[in-house]
Amino acid sequence: MKYSGHNISRAKNFVLFFLLVLTCCIYSSCSQKPSKNKKALLMVSIEPLRYFTEQIAGDIFQVESIVPDGYNPESYKPTPKQLMLLVDCQAFFKIGRLGFETTWLEKACKEQPGLKVIDTSDSIRTNANGMTLAEFDPHTWTSAKNAKLICRSICNALCQIDSTHSAFFKQNLDSIILCIEQTDKQIHQILADVPSRTFITVHPSLTYFAEDYGLRQLSIEKEGKEPAPADIKDLIRQSKEDGTPVILIQRQFSKTQAEIIAKETGAHIANINPLGYQWDKEMINIARIIHDGK
Repeated sequence: MKYSGHNISRAKNFVLFFLLVLTCCIYSSCSQKPSKNKKALLMVSIEPLRYFTEQIAGDIFQVESIVPDGYNPESYKPTPKQLMLLVDCQAFFKIGRLGFETTWLEKACKEQPGLKVIDTSDSIRTNANGMTLAEFDPHTWTSAKNAKLICRSICNALCQIDSTHSAFFKQNLDSIILCIEQTDKQIHQILADVPSRTFITVHPSLTYFAEDYGLRQLSIEKEGKEPAPADIKDLIRQSKEDGTPVILIQRQFSKTQAEIIAKETGAHIANINPLGYQWDKEMINIARIIHDGK
């Protein structure tokens, strides 16, 4: 039987296609095998904590957050996949008293008694008024002073988990501490001549930030609940007395009440994201908004 040039060309193309498919299948099969160089996993509660942990851990560990950027850590429910990751992780780093940390995490710890949990705010015992963390505000990372304590807690834990890289972790700790101090200095400069030292937030997440820089935070939300009409009236009065130029809102929370107050006082509404990954940029941005009133 004779074959035309066209038929030979088609046969060659078929063979090449078959070899390509076979190669892809072999590659796919190999890629699914566990890698000997796969990094050990660390889990953290929120994005700012992932930022601190990655700066110290470097490329030694893979770091994953439970709460994605844009979600509310007070009410977040971890996915089944995230809960499965906790089984294989070397340790879980938490902020301390965030809503979801005090609910599902306690259950997860009971189901996994071997899970190593590090409370990075453990050394932050009280605030300036002598109140304990549990009684006061879990948003400890919004303070530069607290951020340094959090980073030291992370470094101490990593040195225990992987002592062979202790010198590396401590060197990285020095670098992130320097970054925090430079950020703190820049914020002090921004707020040195701030026109009004009072600002309003929907959710009281900047209490420690306000204490660091001599500011006054007025919160619309009261103990996790929406304000009563009398509370709104009182906030409007205080805002007018202090000449409050700005109301800070986070996308995780409703801005309905903020719009009511803004309409009555003339305050500008501005978006902030203290739960964002890049801690230094987020804190500087908050300072600039408070200074500029927009």
